[in-house]
Amino acid sequence: MYIHHAYELLEPTQELTLYKQKLASVCKINLRRANKFNLLAVYGALSCLQNKPFSSNIGIYLATEYGPVESMVSVLEQVSKKDGIIMPFDFLGINTNASFYIAQALKAEGKHMMLTAHNQSFEKALQLAYFDLIHKEVDDVLVGYVDTSLSFIEEKHHPFVTQNTHDQSYWLYANREPHNALARIESIEAFANNEVMHRSYPDTILNSGTIFQCLAHESKNLLHVKHDEKGKCMVIKMQKL
Repeated sequence: MYIHHAYELLEPTQELTLYKQKLASVCKINLRRANKFNLLAVYGALSCLQNKPFSSNIGIYLATEYGPVESMVSVLEQVSKKDGIIMPFDFLGINTNASFYIAQALKAEGKHMMLTAHNQSFEKALQLAYFDLIHKEVDDVLVGYVDTSLSFIEEKHHPFVTQNTHDQSYWLYANREPHNALARIESIEAFANNEVMHRSYPDTILNSGTIFQCLAHESKNLLHVKHDEKGKCMVIKMQKL
């Protein structure tokens, strides 16, 4: 699996209107009533592939930790009010349909999906894309991670000890073609715990960063390790080209 393009968006909390303006600069798709999560997803995906060729049989794999939280909070607030009525577009916004919007914008004919797995969402999405690519289910893949800032949630309602205070949209484009690639993913493996993992990789330095930080690292041969809340870990072995 060869990585050819990468795109990163990491910004402190921004207004929805800003992402509408950004998306309008790269695409004419009508997402006038979309929430910020969907806008971030479509804008990041299109920015990764802007002015670059790709197959119509491209697989789109969108990962997230929290999903469209703002729409969910809005719906919950509406139903908790006396005689509260859910606004239709708020209700539609809680559906995980961002990958459909991306496929629509790209005129893609391959599979598309959205996945979530706490602490390993992107890695598991990448693992599925890797499997589909090597088994020729798709011709190329677009793998992304998207989450909106949770800074709008009151501190007493914070779901975790640490919270995401930035809008994020990260994307990788990969295929089976080595020419002009940035890096090659050699394997993606899952282990029950650190002890089992170290039997295969005894000299591994644990890295809880991102794939994108690995790509920026000066080393040629890289191991990206990511744990979930139960101690299970995934190891992605890469070589920069």
